[in-house]
Amino acid sequence: MTTLPTPQRPQNQSAIGSVIATFTACTAADKFLAPTGSGSYMIYYRNGGTSGVTTLWALSTSAAAPGGVVPGVPTGATNWEDLPLASTVATSTDRVCFIDDISPYVDATQFVNLKHNGTLTTLTVAVFGPF
Repeated sequence: MTTLPTPQRPQNQSAIGSVIATFTACTAADKFLAPTGSGSYMIYYRNGGTSGVTTLWALSTSAAAPGGVVPGVPTGATNWEDLPLASTVATSTDRVCFIDDISPYVDATQFVNLKHNGTLTTLTVAVFGPF
């Protein structure tokens, strides 16, 4: 598991600001710090020349099981309530995912855990937020 760099955001929110994205190589299980435990985040994936990236997930920590029959676990997920970020990232493309409310995915140590499936050789990620 790789702990990704602290999420990035422009420092001056009242003026035009920019951030130079810091991309980190993906592993099957990565995590990033969400110190406020809330807010919106943008997760930016970039795939170089590798095909075979299958599914990308944010792992849920708080959803209560519904009454009656609990839904099945989707292919590639860990639990029924995990958030699908992407079903694929094609060769030489980017994928940007927005999570409006990060709170259901923040664990007891203030991290958001990500699960990446498939061939990850050239897949990288940068995390931005909170917004």
